[in-house]
Amino acid sequence: MSHSQKNKFRQRKGIASTLIIAVVVVIIVIIAAGAFVALNPGGKTTVFVTTSVVSTGSGTIVTSSGSSTCGSSSETINGAGGTLVFPLMSAWTFAYPQVCTNVHVNYASVGSGAGIAQITARTVDFGESDAPLTSTQYSAIKNGTLMTIPLSASAVVPAYNIPGVPTGLNFTGAILANIFLGNITMWNDPAIVALNPHANLTAHAITVIHRSDGSGTMYAFTNYLSDASSTWKTKVGKATSVNWPVGVGCKGNEGVAGCISNTPYAIGPLEIAYEIVNKNLISYGAVKNAAGNFILANINNTQAAIQAGGSSGLPPAYAHWTNVSVIDSIFNNTQATSAYPIATFTYGLVYQVQTDQAKGTVLVGFFWWVVNSGQAAGTSIGYVPLPANVVTLDDAALNNVTYNGTPLHTGM
Repeated sequence: MSHSQKNKFRQRKGIASTLIIAVVVVIIVIIAAGAFVALNPGGKTTVFVTTSVVSTGSGTIVTSSGSSTCGSSSETINGAGGTLVFPLMSAWTFAYPQVCTNVHVNYASVGSGAGIAQITARTVDFGESDAPLTSTQYSAIKNGTLMTIPLSASAVVPAYNIPGVPTGLNFTGAILANIFLGNITMWNDPAIVALNPHANLTAHAITVIHRSDGSGTMYAFTNYLSDASSTWKTKVGKATSVNWPVGVGCKGNEGVAGCISNTPYAIGPLEIAYEIVNKNLISYGAVKNAAGNFILANINNTQAAIQAGGSSGLPPAYAHWTNVSVIDSIFNNTQATSAYPIATFTYGLVYQVQTDQAKGTVLVGFFWWVVNSGQAAGTSIGYVPLPANVVTLDDAALNNVTYNGTPLHTGM
């Protein structure tokens, strides 16, 4: 291994360790929530999670009241999908056995494209994607209805590593498109300098970083670039995997974070949790929204985007979600003055008809707990709790997951 490769390995290992530490903080908060157990007729155990407020060094987390059907046997459920949700999913999957001691949840952070492929092939019990399925992906599902269930929401930010330049550079959609098209190649380009007259932008070449794998994070970013630039829309388009005109590909959000932090004068799209836990290594920029405001992503303005773009008109879980886009919904919304413009749902993918009663029961129980009791777990690292209308939509979906025609869960 060369000296350069060793440095990259150490950098990425450091980022992974930082993420683990952040997740442990979230886990401690969740486990601290009160709970009591009731035994139902037929041997099913339901754990009712009481409302609790727990203060930690990273803030105050409130766990909402809710219930989760744990089932009566020891079960392991396996999921795979996007890296955008990985820090939050790690907290959920670690904490859930404290709620249902007989259930173990595994999650493989392999990218949205791979997660969709695995749930389509039924090699996992649930999939996860940060982009809705395409028409082609829906057509590949041959036996059953795959339900789309929003689990959380987050922001994708233009992350950069410019020595001497802290977080807060201003970008427009057009400038970001031109950087990723390879039309803007220097940090002191007049278009960037005009938006940032007081920043120390010197004559250094821009290194573009992007994902090398299929990614919902990249889907959200290319969705925004397609809205902002007709050239990008025509030449590249939006997808989980595109033909990037320029740049270096790195695997997963973890890999992109490592590549940016290890490459001076680099820029790349990154899920905000990976920047939050690496503040000393990575900075990120503010993006101009439809109202003309430069917005630096945080919980409040990402929540504003989700409220503006996903508060109505969402299809039921069993329908096709191909055309659902919070980004499209807010791109021209000048009334959403505080909305951060690159915000996206992250989706769980579950078959409506389950083929294993015991496993299906605990799978639905886990998702019910995530939607109703786990939403505040990620606020300290940039994840936005679901709006009430989306929780209602999710609950209706989960109450219609069946085995042999009988619902596996009837929530409160």
